[in-house]
Amino acid sequence: MPESSLPASAPVRPSARLLRDGRLFAAVAFACLVVLVLLDVLAVAMMGARVGSAAGLLDGGFAFVLPWPGPDGEAVAAPGFVPITEFAVWQSTLAAGLLALRLAPGVAVLWSLCRLFGRYGRGEVFSERNAASLRAVAWALLAYAAVPLLTHAALYLAQMSGVALKLEVRQLDAAVAGVIVLAIARVMAFGCAIERDREGFV
Repeated sequence: MPESSLPASAPVRPSARLLRDGRLFAAVAFACLVVLVLLDVLAVAMMGARVGSAAGLLDGGFAFVLPWPGPDGEAVAAPGFVPITEFAVWQSTLAAGLLALRLAPGVAVLWSLCRLFGRYGRGEVFSERNAASLRAVAWALLAYAAVPLLTHAALYLAQMSGVALKLEVRQLDAAVAGVIVLAIARVMAFGCAIERDREGFV
């Protein structure tokens, strides 16, 4: 059949393998999301409930440790670990809220990936909704990089930590990844616009 006789506006259907991979990645992302949410809820609950034997602060950040028996048989915590019970109730409540804020970007990333891969599994590849999901992933990565700056400063102002500013390599990695994904989302948005123009032209 000559190429000119093919309908120019015919939708392109992804291969069965790509559809299967989309469904598989969606399932994996959902499983990771469930596990992450359960762990996050447990961590925030432990901080808010003042489970001092495991929840507290270490090096200016949130920490969860399991004390191990020392030479004399008594439990020994990690060096520098400050149990949350050492602080006032309002401070532990603040810490729980800040911890929830700190963990939220990771949940947002996985939730957006669940939706994105789910649409891939249904054959929806170039669409505004997918571009929006990619943008959500990008902004969540940027938030993951920026939120620790806020939480460290808040803990310092609440006199819970002596560290007012702390920047880790993983924050820089998340910021770079966020910028890259934001650029990819922009390219996808251009692709969607081109597809709409092509359909309108035909």
